[in-house]
Amino acid sequence: MKKILSILLILSTFVAHAQSAVIKNIADTNPRNTTLQPLYFLASDELMGRSATRPEANIAARYIGEMFRSYGLKEANGTKDYFQEFDIHLAKSPDKGGFTINENHFQLMDNLLLYEGKDSSFSAPVVYVGYGTKEELEKADVKGKIVITDFGLNENSSMGEAIMALFEMKKEALTKKGALAIIERYQNKGMPWEAAKMMATQELAENPDSPIKILFVNDTENKLNKIPANSIGELSIENTTRRTIKAKNVMGFVEGTDPKLKKEFVLLSAHYDHMGVAPAATSVNGKMDSIFNGARDNAIGVTAIISAARYFAKHPPKRSVLFVSFAAEEIGLVGSKHFVENPPLPLNQIIFNLNNDNAGYNNTSAISVLGSGRTSADAEIRSAATAYKFKYLPEPSPEENLFMRSDNFPLAQKGIPAITFTMGIDKVDEKVNETYHKVTDEVGNMDLDYAVKFIHSYILAAKNIADNPKQPTWNKGEMFETEWQKLYGNQK
Repeated sequence: MKKILSILLILSTFVAHAQSAVIKNIADTNPRNTTLQPLYFLASDELMGRSATRPEANIAARYIGEMFRSYGLKEANGTKDYFQEFDIHLAKSPDKGGFTINENHFQLMDNLLLYEGKDSSFSAPVVYVGYGTKEELEKADVKGKIVITDFGLNENSSMGEAIMALFEMKKEALTKKGALAIIERYQNKGMPWEAAKMMATQELAENPDSPIKILFVNDTENKLNKIPANSIGELSIENTTRRTIKAKNVMGFVEGTDPKLKKEFVLLSAHYDHMGVAPAATSVNGKMDSIFNGARDNAIGVTAIISAARYFAKHPPKRSVLFVSFAAEEIGLVGSKHFVENPPLPLNQIIFNLNNDNAGYNNTSAISVLGSGRTSADAEIRSAATAYKFKYLPEPSPEENLFMRSDNFPLAQKGIPAITFTMGIDKVDEKVNETYHKVTDEVGNMDLDYAVKFIHSYILAAKNIADNPKQPTWNKGEMFETEWQKLYGNQK
């Protein structure tokens, strides 16, 4: 027994010494001023909020790419100057047209909003399918019909769940079954109808080839969930404003040191776009301001992957590391969706995604993980948090369903274990909302000592995962477990 205890003590001492050496290397490679430099640049007024629809987004992309070049990162397949270029198709909801059924009319940009779909006018049978759950859709005849559904998955759905349920489940299922249109009966899930209308006046990314139309309706009198059998509806959409812009995902990689494990990649990601410029300036602490600087969301996340690239270029881990800064997250996870459909390497070579995205923070003694408890990599991330004396917090405000609202989600849908590492949030509260998507999200009101420590802990978490010879998995029973097995062709 004494011999076993002695061996365990020696091993624990060795592990502690090795981790201390890594922490020192991270600090030496990323001293405070060096670490923070990208944060100051990306969140500066000169970049005008980095909206995907503004030219300044190209400056941010070029800056990130040149940082990758300066560290000697290798370029991924299909990229040039570290750019994966693609088109974004933008549309504004039209105000001409509407939906009429049984003498009830819903007017576009009044009590009806278009999210996606080509201009057209047609009549078709209408069917109501409740929340459009899998069970409800299996027994519903929807081919060639306009389908009315309730917003979300059930009456307790949050705004985040409701949106993702529509986009990711209902759209796919109803498209396969041949429906012509989906009209979701909007319910206030934390966003009043007037706010939804305001969003519809902005340009949003869409799929111009979508065979199905998606609309929201403000059915305040509950007329559309009491549709008589064989009802016919008329849907008209005219004069949608559309344009196409160029966008860039920025990526590069460091090759791993292990002859076998270097064929596998850990993906470190963060989106670089933000909200741009407000239509009108507002007074903040006596100063007029209209620029959404996005220091927390998400200049700090991009700074983290730049810092990680700097570290791993000098200290490569056993696995290879792919660094990606996604475009256009704020208008619908566009960059990450493009990435998974056009990957620079086979997706089954990407064994984990440690995304970095932030809304704000209210606990500087912690880091939060959107997706905690979902993957086997919890231990590696928790270990990194502990090394920096951080508490490890689970997803805050689960009703907000933040896990599905960042760039990790399109990868998770493909089966890749993918979570988001974020600044410490006990619960989404007034403190967080003071800066979230506000012109007040600036470097000047951030705790920069915390920011540096947060970034360093992210790098250590990435190294822990990249050096662990055991491939990360989804935990048993997770919704993506089946896709994981299909993607990697092995079982837990």
